[in-house]
Amino acid sequence: MLKVIGSDARQQIQKLVMGQVYLELFAKVVPKWRQSRSRLEDFGYRVEE
Repeated sequence: MLKVIGSDARQQIQKLVMGQVYLELFAKVVPKWRQSRSRLEDFGYRVEE
């Protein structure tokens, strides 16, 4: 999925700047993010008690 996101973003940026672009992406993994109410809310999930 990261490759698809990067390819699409690179193509859109290249259209914007009308030239070649090298795009480097990084993914940060937060341990136990699924158990964190605030992290889930950050991603747009509604957490019900």
